[in-house]
Amino acid sequence: MSESQETAKIYLGRHCKTDWNLEGRLIGTIDRPLCDVGLAEIEETFPLIEALNFDRIVTSPLKRAHDTSKSYADRIGIPLDIHQDLRELDHGDWNGQKYEDLLADPQSDFSKWWNEGDASIPLPNAPETLAEVQQRIVRTIREIALAYPGEKVLVVMHKHIRSLLTCYLLGLDLSQFRANINETVEPIELSDEDLQKVL
Repeated sequence: MSESQETAKIYLGRHCKTDWNLEGRLIGTIDRPLCDVGLAEIEETFPLIEALNFDRIVTSPLKRAHDTSKSYADRIGIPLDIHQDLRELDHGDWNGQKYEDLLADPQSDFSKWWNEGDASIPLPNAPETLAEVQQRIVRTIREIALAYPGEKVLVVMHKHIRSLLTCYLLGLDLSQFRANINETVEPIELSDEDLQKVL
């Protein structure tokens, strides 16, 4: 990238809650809508979103992210774009299951993957590995940064892909994936230094 090339200013957001978030289930790419708690979160976070004066929101296509984003964008009066590659990590056969059930057997593949960070364990019948998902989100943030030069952009995604992006930016091994999961809905500003790492 040319040093003079202008990029967007990126903030990383997350969707508000669904019923499965409250039940402690892995949602993955299953398309759950927001629940009442999630709708209340929109009301709680909207003043902050509005105060940040975003020019645009780019969202995952999944309902929980899209509906969160659309509520913000419609009320502020800014464009809303959908980027397919902001979708959540697909957990394959683990999608829809409760964490507590998956962790009941400490020797299970999920327990080793989740508790020990063993990224060599494949997600059962999932289309992407953790490494491939990380490459996808890094590429997507690069595309968004270059697509909207000079704009302040809120990117609404999911906690697992945000964690994979965080690991990349911090130079951490994929085994640190779980440790870097951030449940917050409030936007996290991507520094200029971090943005340079994806360009």
